[in-house]
Amino acid sequence: MTANTRPAKLARWHILLLTISGGFLWITGAAWLLLHYFGQIEGPFGPAPNPLLPWFLRGHGLALIPALLGLGGLFVVHFPKGWPHRRQRYVGLALGVLLGLLIVSGYLLYYVGGDAPRRWSSLVHWSLGLATPLVFIWHYLGHTTDPPGRKRRTAANTARG
Repeated sequence: MTANTRPAKLARWHILLLTISGGFLWITGAAWLLLHYFGQIEGPFGPAPNPLLPWFLRGHGLALIPALLGLGGLFVVHFPKGWPHRRQRYVGLALGVLLGLLIVSGYLLYYVGGDAPRRWSSLVHWSLGLATPLVFIWHYLGHTTDPPGRKRRTAANTARG
């Protein structure tokens, strides 16, 4: 198969990289969120933050590295080859925008000071982060939901007529 007729399907290792790093991002983020809001401990001077909070943040940041590498790889093959698939285009765009907003809001959480901007970026980040697996699954399962007997339309099939 030549480069211009290769399908948008990702390599198995790429799917694993994105799934494992994304799953680890989601688990560490959700765990941080739960402990932050519901996991305070009783300290010598009253309620205190859970000592595991920084560890979940470190794990979250560590998982971001392979996730960003995997996302960068999507720009090379998956986005250009997947663009002709109109049914998947919009959910793929939604997933891309969602991930972009997560990256920007995570950056703001790390680098922007001030209570108001931090509160807003935090709310945006964890709200979108919790929803991300649903959009990812919607996109991933969308390629398997063609009606029976209907041939999938790809760029290669369209070129052949």
